[in-house]
Amino acid sequence: MKTSIKKTIAFALTLCAISAGTIAPNAGKLTLSPTPIVAEAAVKSGDFTFTRRSVAAATLTSYIGSATSVTLPTKVTINGTVCTVSGIDSDAFRNTNVKSVTIPEGYTSIGDRVFMNCSSLTNVYLPSTLVAINNRAFEGTSITNITIPSKVKILGTYVFSRCSQLKTANINTTIITELKEGLFTGCYSLTRLNIPSSIKKIGDSFAYGCSSLSSVTIPSSVTSIATNAFAECTNLYSVSLPSSVTDFGNSTFRNTKWINNQPRTSGLVIKNGFIIDASKAKGTVNIPSTVKKIPSYTFYGSTAITNVVMPTALTLIGQNAFTDCTNLTSVTMPTYITEIGNSVFSGCTSLKSVQLPTYLSVIPEETFSGCKKLSSIVLPSRIETIKNSAFRNCSALTSITLPEHLKKIEEKAFYNCSSLSNISGVKDNVNYDIDALAFEKCLNLKKLNNTTVVSRSGYNVSVYKERFVKKYFSKTDNIGFIQDFVDKKAQAVVDQIKAQHPNYNTLQMTYELEKWMCANGRSPRDLWQEQHGNTNYPSDIDYWKEYHCESSILLNGVAVCEGWAKGYNLLLTKAGITAEIVEAADPVVTIPPKFLHAWNVVKIDGNWFNIDAYWDDGGSKPNNKWFLVSDKEMLRMDSSGSHVKTHIERRSTGYEDEKIVIECNIPMGDVKADGILNSTDVNWLNSYILTGVSPNSAFRSLYGDLNYDGKLNSTDLSLLKNKINNK
Repeated sequence: MKTSIKKTIAFALTLCAISAGTIAPNAGKLTLSPTPIVAEAAVKSGDFTFTRRSVAAATLTSYIGSATSVTLPTKVTINGTVCTVSGIDSDAFRNTNVKSVTIPEGYTSIGDRVFMNCSSLTNVYLPSTLVAINNRAFEGTSITNITIPSKVKILGTYVFSRCSQLKTANINTTIITELKEGLFTGCYSLTRLNIPSSIKKIGDSFAYGCSSLSSVTIPSSVTSIATNAFAECTNLYSVSLPSSVTDFGNSTFRNTKWINNQPRTSGLVIKNGFIIDASKAKGTVNIPSTVKKIPSYTFYGSTAITNVVMPTALTLIGQNAFTDCTNLTSVTMPTYITEIGNSVFSGCTSLKSVQLPTYLSVIPEETFSGCKKLSSIVLPSRIETIKNSAFRNCSALTSITLPEHLKKIEEKAFYNCSSLSNISGVKDNVNYDIDALAFEKCLNLKKLNNTTVVSRSGYNVSVYKERFVKKYFSKTDNIGFIQDFVDKKAQAVVDQIKAQHPNYNTLQMTYELEKWMCANGRSPRDLWQEQHGNTNYPSDIDYWKEYHCESSILLNGVAVCEGWAKGYNLLLTKAGITAEIVEAADPVVTIPPKFLHAWNVVKIDGNWFNIDAYWDDGGSKPNNKWFLVSDKEMLRMDSSGSHVKTHIERRSTGYEDEKIVIECNIPMGDVKADGILNSTDVNWLNSYILTGVSPNSAFRSLYGDLNYDGKLNSTDLSLLKNKINNK
């Protein structure tokens, strides 16, 4: 057998042993019996089922008996072989009615949730050979006393959580270095608890809600006490807290008698240079000079504080430290802070002014999100990154200056800063990394470097810092200067055509605007081929955001069908022509809808017509195949499903998809407007051409102008006859 195969099998067997909870008591290493095998199916023996893990070793897999007082077996015969039982598999006794369990010597492991919710279980004997007690092993039982043996090396999370009758807990092991999350959470009868001298970290909610616990001694080995470790221990009045603890989580001793009796400075309880309680802080808070760090969530949700002055020695503010302090109006931070956590001031709706540290290089996620009264802020020159949603919904912020060393602005950093009107400090020689949505919904943002970005002179529309604008803001229309541009550009195009052709009717104007689209727009694939000289398009090129905007053609001249439809629709609207954008959704992919194609419909003389300018693009001018056609004509030309209407999208609703179908039943040439092309249309059109008089009150002259020149003559009559003959 090859060595690599042997290693693979050995690794698989090791995984089996780990999952079964079979752990040898020597040096804490996971081992297998001398002759390992692949774990067999569980077999029944007496009141239990067992799983063989090696030739002569097994684990107890489940209890199937009815006795309430149980002593676990140390041996079991499986297929004629006597096996030693050394562990209990996960969930083996879960939700059973056992009251007393003796685990004999030789057992080394108790798996996850073994006795979970055994609410009648009051007595358990743990053997001295025990090495591992895994997650939630005794959660929800009624045990009254527990002693953790000295050889235990693994003590999981929430092991004794919700043991409401537990009064004393003796942890005799000095091997473990961490008491993990939720170990005694909700043990509200617990009165005695020792913490071994080997412990360095006490985990989250370690003894949360142990309301009968009155005193605790924390050994000098401990350096970290996590969030809520002793919170809601309402009768805890004595805590021996060593100077070795240099890391506190939030609310470590919340609502204890001990914390309530501690001396305070500005309403703060300070231990070992840390603020460990700020529940009594109010008004102006002067943080003492001994404080080096403000832990996460320290002032979270405090509505009593109004101002905060921080000491010069402060180096760190943890995440959410001041979140939702809704009456906080000003903050002064020292120069030398180099790090602040996420969401530090998020939701501080009264915050008006902040002095940021000089040496700060990153503004983290959601730092000032929702600070709706923050009207100005100076970004220090060393700032390199402004992270996701850092100033999101800061609706009073009017102007920002990009820091000298700025490199990156992440998604939605200034999202919906509705009063933001100017960005200063923009440099042409800096290669920024600005996310396309960094300034999304900043609809009043119309200046860069205090200069109005978009201006119109005659029919020309120019863009200040055009390279900067196109590079960083081409993937959204929801920015003030982009909206400004598309509105001015579309109006300028319409005004120029009207000036050149003042007597154009609706049909002619519609055609002239499609000609402008074809002359000024192209597809991403055409652009790629021109730039790269090949057709090796990226597989997702049609989904790139910059090709789906109103500005895609109007600003950059490149778009897919949706961008073409949006741009053309805006031109038509500016010309006073009723138009909509219609879409065809994939009939298979429905949640959410996947759209195959988009185009326009226009209303001319009371009836709707399809125009697909994207498919009609013939390069410099339209090929007229997809201009003013009925639904039947469109579906006859395209059987792929790309023109089966299912939705519309409108600018007024932010281009949200609406399940509305607009029917186009009249073909061009149908001058009687009954949806049918026949000899009557020919006769009516011929009569009008000869006499100049409408042959019938239903006659629609615009529908007879098949070459869109504003005249009805023999050319139109010939085109109509050909159309009828070829349909």
